[in-house]
Amino acid sequence: MRLRTGHNRLNAHMSLKRKLVLSPTCSCGLEDQTTEHILQRCTILESLRKTVWPTAVSLHCKLYGGKEDLEKTATFVSLSGLTI
Repeated sequence: MRLRTGHNRLNAHMSLKRKLVLSPTCSCGLEDQTTEHILQRCTILESLRKTVWPTAVSLHCKLYGGKEDLEKTATFVSLSGLTI
């Protein structure tokens, strides 16, 4: 999974490693668009995050949890409209 490795199409990787986007910053403007940011803190995705995970869930669980956890992560990414 690209989210685990950080080798993905989020702005942080595309800007810092590949120079394909001008800024690593997320469109929310708060910080770099990384896996941790989109799964845990992005204000634009907050409503979707609360729908998929009604209670707090660790980043580790979202990335390395069981089948149900990973299915929720895949659903979140799909519904977010982000290209990973």
